[in-house]
Amino acid sequence: MTSLFNDLHTIMFMTYLTNAALSSLLAWSGRNFRGAWLWVLAQSLLAVGTISDALPPQIPPWIPLVLGNTAYVAACVAYSHSVWVFRFVSRFPRGLYWALPVQLLSFVLVLDQPYLARAQVFSLWMTVGPLFTGGLLLWKVEPGFRLTNSFTALPFLFLGVSSLARVVLLAVSPQTPTESMPLNVVYVTGAILLSTITLFGYFMMTRIQAERVVQELDEEIKVQNRELVEAGRAKDLFFAIVAHDLRGPIGGAARYVRKHLLGKMSGLEPKFVEVGTLAASLEKTNAFLEKLLWWSRSQLQDWSPKKVQLSLKSLLAQSQVNIQPMADLKEITVKVADSPFPEPAGDPESVQMILGNLLSNAVKFSFPGKVVRIEASIIGGGCRITVVDEGVGMDPASVARLFRIEDKLTTSGTSDEQGGGMGLILAQSLAHRNGGRITIESRPGVGTRAHLWLPLS
Repeated sequence: MTSLFNDLHTIMFMTYLTNAALSSLLAWSGRNFRGAWLWVLAQSLLAVGTISDALPPQIPPWIPLVLGNTAYVAACVAYSHSVWVFRFVSRFPRGLYWALPVQLLSFVLVLDQPYLARAQVFSLWMTVGPLFTGGLLLWKVEPGFRLTNSFTALPFLFLGVSSLARVVLLAVSPQTPTESMPLNVVYVTGAILLSTITLFGYFMMTRIQAERVVQELDEEIKVQNRELVEAGRAKDLFFAIVAHDLRGPIGGAARYVRKHLLGKMSGLEPKFVEVGTLAASLEKTNAFLEKLLWWSRSQLQDWSPKKVQLSLKSLLAQSQVNIQPMADLKEITVKVADSPFPEPAGDPESVQMILGNLLSNAVKFSFPGKVVRIEASIIGGGCRITVVDEGVGMDPASVARLFRIEDKLTTSGTSDEQGGGMGLILAQSLAHRNGGRITIESRPGVGTRAHLWLPLS
């Protein structure tokens, strides 16, 4: 039995030495990972420990019992250090290396003790070290690496559990060295079988490293793509806002020239061509802005508002001032309800743009001489701002198409103003980013009620 035990230690020494040599070649060839050389060191220390157990009986017993056992435990610390460097960003707690002199001292203290004490001390250290390493491999593993990490942790967990079982068996059934030999043979045989997995563990670590590199590159590419998309979105939003805000005044100027100048030029007929050219130029510019608006509409993406507590009274007053010239041309009265105003939360500039669009639409599609009303109230825990007009109204099918960017809805105001619905789509987009929405209620020939919903501050 003793001869078999020594032969098994020789086989285990050759196995660990081969593992260390192959891992070294892999590391030198460039197929390595963070902490790879620590992994090779651990395999080499295991080889040192096993060769000390296979030495002939003439060798002083303190060499295998003290130096050999310390090499085993030092291998566990090296494995832990390797896994820590591989998995975590924080620095490895170097204080764990103080366990080595403690372990050495414990082996020295039990050197002259009975076999049972020596075996239990060794098994206790071989329980703590491998279980700690296996735990590091399984601690907070990302979902995509659970299988590979579990397979790599398998030999450490098995060795730790086996050592713990050996401690329990030796404590429950104390035996002489001769009687315990079968248990030791089984223990060493299991270590030989598991030793091959430590080599596969090296391959698994390199695979995890490669997958992580690919994953990190993918994340970098995603971040760069997001930055490019955000830059494009900012540009698209800028074009949409510029085109939308310029189209209204220029279109209004073109209509004004056609209606009020060309029709009232008595005695100024020589200037008719010049004024006609001005009107045509304005109309051409308006058509260009219409195309720019539709291009930006097809490109429009996300934008993040900076929300604050809004002074709704001030925003509505400014919107009324901005729309007043357009309303005056059609003799339309804009009335803001005289009531306490809620205090919603939102981005002031974008909310101002939304209100301007809703009021512009209300005036555009109202009949001359009518009234546009603005109301604000708290409904269902949120703020609702309503713009009511007495205009042409819409049927349900047209209302359903209002917010579909892929569906160009061309409409004409009561004074022949042109509209393509982009302003309302832009307003809805801004409302969503402010945590709100726009809803429309309309009846043909009666008018429209446009509701802007915003969260309360």
